[in-house]
Amino acid sequence: SGVGSAAIQLCKAFGSPCWVSVGSAERLAYCQALGAQGGVVRTDGIEGLRDFGPFDVILDPVGASYAALDLKLLALDGRWVLIGLMGGREAQLDLAQVLGKRVQLLGSTLRSRDDQFKADLCSDLSQHVWPLFAEGRLSPQLAKTFPIKDAEAAFAELATNQISGKLVLVIDASLT
Repeated sequence: SGVGSAAIQLCKAFGSPCWVSVGSAERLAYCQALGAQGGVVRTDGIEGLRDFGPFDVILDPVGASYAALDLKLLALDGRWVLIGLMGGREAQLDLAQVLGKRVQLLGSTLRSRDDQFKADLCSDLSQHVWPLFAEGRLSPQLAKTFPIKDAEAAFAELATNQISGKLVLVIDASLT
């Protein structure tokens, strides 16, 4: 995903190792090219991530279906950052593991944040992240552009879940 691609590049830029779970061997190669040290293909079982862990931080866009494993993969004092619910919203967890590992579970979404939070975030990004684009340490991951009249085709391609990077709808062709 775009968030995952950005997270991998940010980890690399700031010197933090990164491992991923992905849908295909091609996606794994893509993530490694961006800076991931390695990872697993989900159809082979994400339990294989145990070989690389325990992890200090897990960025989780999936939610419920990964919750129990996320908890097992976290290191002592680990942080579990939940940013999506693609795998469901209700999970059963062993709360003794949460206590024993002193896990921090952080839920985060920008949609419900107020304008001041978003403005402060933009300011932080302009100071700490945008310069990394100028230095070539980060790069936008543009997979493909579509004219706005082909929005339906763009969404169909997006639904294949075979896109690495972002799809962009172009409203004014003179801007490309």
